[in-house]
Formats: sequence, structure tokens, C-alpha cells
Amino acid sequence: MKKIEISEQVYDALQNLATGFHRTPDEVLASLLNLPESAPDAAEPIAAFITSVEFRSKFTDAEKYLALLGWLATKHPADFGEFIRSLEGGRKYLGLSREEILETCRHNQARQIDGTCYWAIMNIDTATKRRFLARVMEFVGYREAAIEFACAAIGMRRPARHGRLFQN
Repeated sequence: MKKIEISEQVYDALQNLATGFHRTPDEVLASLLNLPESAPDAAEPIAAFITSVEFRSKFTDAEKYLALLGWLATKHPADFGEFIRSLEGGRKYLGLSREEILETCRHNQARQIDGTCYWAIMNIDTATKRRFLARVMEFVGYREAAIEFACAAIGMRRPARHGRLFQN
């Protein structure tokens, strides 16, 4: 076993990942560095997806957002569909068709979520994508640690807890 020096901030972030997903710091680092691990799957499957080569090969926040939505839709099809059906009035962030998203505003840009029949609005800023992702994950039943981890994967440490997207 080798020892390295890291800053307090890096240590805290690594410890948070390890604790939040029931992994050792070694497993977290191995996953981030594409090294083989002794335990191939994380205790929290979304963490395994986010640390996978497939996800980390996504370059833009938009690609990461769509990949996370696609993963959630695939792993939780009933809950994801129910979430979309529960959306009321106003701007449509998700829909069953491009037209459904465009009907609220013809200037909306929509992209199909890979591997699903769903479409997502794309001309929203990254902060809004993260807030909406947090809302979807909360609806599906994810713990706060998993939500924070997913939001951090697209550039945010913690999801906003207040604002229009979180009001019922």
C-alpha cells in the first residue's frame, strides 16, 4: 500500500464519495482512473454509471444530462413515465415527442433521450438541467447523496433546493 499527500478539499470530496456510495477511497479512485477494481459494481448503481468510461466519455453538460436521463428512464421506467405524466402546465422539460415539447414554445430545442421514447428540452442552462435532474431523481426515490453526486457529474456540487422547479 502506497501513501500520497492530497489537499483537505480533495480528501473531503473523496471521503464523501466513498462513504455516500459504500465504497472504499481506493475503489473510487480506481473507478475514476479506469483501473480494475476488486468490487466491480458500486453499492449505488448510478454511481457506477457516472464513474464508468461510457459516461465519462461524454464531453458536454448536455450530453451528460441526456445520458443521466436515459439511464434513469431505463432503470426506472415506471417511475420515469409517471414523472413525465405528472408534469403540469408551463414549459415542458420532458415529453413523449418533440412536438409535445415544442407546443409550449416553438423556439424550444428538443433532443431524443437515447434508448428511450422520451424527448428533453435542451435550450435551458446547465443550472436548470441540474435542478431538473435533481427533481427527477428525487421523484424516483434517490437519496440526497446520490442526487448531489449526479449533479456534481454535470458540474455542480449541490442541487438547488429552492426555486420554481421544486415547487409542487
